[in-house]
Amino acid sequence: MKKINSACLLIIGILLFLISYSGDNAVNLFFKNLDLQLFDFILSIVTNFGVMITVMLIIPSFLFYNKNKKLIYLLWSIFIVSFILAFTIKLIVLRQRPMDAFTFPLTGIINYSFPSMHSMVAFSLLPAIIKYLPKQKLFFIIFSFLAAFSRIYFGFHFLSDVVFGMFSGYFIGNYLLGLHEKGRLWGK
Repeated sequence: MKKINSACLLIIGILLFLISYSGDNAVNLFFKNLDLQLFDFILSIVTNFGVMITVMLIIPSFLFYNKNKKLIYLLWSIFIVSFILAFTIKLIVLRQRPMDAFTFPLTGIINYSFPSMHSMVAFSLLPAIIKYLPKQKLFFIIFSFLAAFSRIYFGFHFLSDVVFGMFSGYFIGNYLLGLHEKGRLWGK
């Protein structure tokens, strides 16, 4: 049953990516001139990578500390894999951002758009967080969606960058969670 659900989710993800790719410019134009001060304030906090990492990685790590320290290893492994994969894909695809390109301070590396690293990282951490923090899962799901949405809202990414990041991140997290549950990452 789980393989059927994964296959359906993969098909839905591919279809949503293709649909979102065709609407990238229209969505970015819609948000370009939108001025909602409450959204600006809230999403400017959520879109900060440090805040996202604190909420999606650091806080769950502390919550897992007394439960099972291997869950902390799982979260950090998921984070590292999704971060490296997102960065690697960016360097392969080289898709320019919808806004003017900017460089990272000190390194001078141009930051490309595809995929959204924020979306990929946040959604890769979700499967483990949902599984092991079920009482707080709604908070983490909403936070992940807000982080992903903020990337489009501020014009840092196209819709398809975010959709691809969300689905691929979720698959990465789900795959590593499955390996963890089978004892294939570092034993049970």
